[in-house]
Amino acid sequence: MPARFCSQCGTATARGARFCSECGAPLAGGAPAAGRGPTTAGAVALGAFLIAGLAIWVAILSPAPPRPGPGAGGPRTAAAPTGAPELPPEHPRIDIPEEAKRRLEEIATAAKAHPDDRDAWTRMGQAYYRAAQLDPTYYPQALDAFEHVLSLAPEDPEALRGVANVHYDRNEPKEAIRALDKFLALRPDDLGARTDLGTMYFYDGDAARAIATYRDVIRRDPKFLQAHVNLGVTLHQQGDDEGARASLVTARGLATDDDMRRKLDDMIAQVGGAPPPPAAATTGSTSSPTPFQSDVEQAFRAHPIMGPRIVGFEWTGPAAGRVLVQNFPMEGMPPAVREKFASHLGEQLRAAQSKNGVDGPVRMEIADASSGRVMATVTP
Repeated sequence: MPARFCSQCGTATARGARFCSECGAPLAGGAPAAGRGPTTAGAVALGAFLIAGLAIWVAILSPAPPRPGPGAGGPRTAAAPTGAPELPPEHPRIDIPEEAKRRLEEIATAAKAHPDDRDAWTRMGQAYYRAAQLDPTYYPQALDAFEHVLSLAPEDPEALRGVANVHYDRNEPKEAIRALDKFLALRPDDLGARTDLGTMYFYDGDAARAIATYRDVIRRDPKFLQAHVNLGVTLHQQGDDEGARASLVTARGLATDDDMRRKLDDMIAQVGGAPPPPAAATTGSTSSPTPFQSDVEQAFRAHPIMGPRIVGFEWTGPAAGRVLVQNFPMEGMPPAVREKFASHLGEQLRAAQSKNGVDGPVRMEIADASSGRVMATVTP
């Protein structure tokens, strides 16, 4: 499956793109001729600009990575819910910038002017799909565009993958499975799609088939990290902690990212494996963090976007400190996005404060690790 976030902005590349101010602006097409929609070349540029331009809002505001592992949010945790697996919640609706809405309209107008142009309708579907990751009311338009392509070419792989993505995100496993089956008949070596198929089997209540699918991916490529992670999570949720540990330990050996290794260490410990090694030193203090501080650090590090960019913490008091981040685009957020982002972190501070009975003011600064510049201050 193609990445859902722009690799140029440095955010997680599990699926799609994240706002890349460096690659977004240059792709804006010129103004269309009066009385006409954008040219094909212009529509391509507009589509690329829209996808890149919406990326950071998806990256920052999404409550979880777009492709979590089964049940427990994928590599973030190995804790399993009891009973039937639950699907991840719908993304909350986020207001899309007016400029992005205008570009969506231009892309749609260009496609509708050429009903037999599969490329134009595919771009339309991709643009609406990107918008839907912020505002789920756009999913029907994305689905309609991809299905229009399939009406012209029933075996168009990009359209089949697009249909599968929409149903995956809307927590519709049966429909996603049908589309993924058709896609994999055409692209049997797409291991990302095959891993997603396993996850959809799990969400459809068929854990045994999910496990078999993950193992099939691993048979095809023993180094496919996400299949090992998802297999470990699923085995744990089925009560096979020994098998889960083996899968997660294998994933730990394949991981090349320090943050992923840390998460896998935590997961291994949760399923009864060896305790994870001590976390990277919390900067600014030689003493062990308090329970409140540990809860805050764990919550902040678990954030799907900010977490991988955390360099360390500096605690200036029992309930006051600073989190140091690198390559985190705080200045690129519009005010509404910054407010929502800070509000989410404030809720985590409030939960840690309540859990640990901390009295008095609680305050965390978000600072750039290189310059020390404080980019935001978060309070409960």
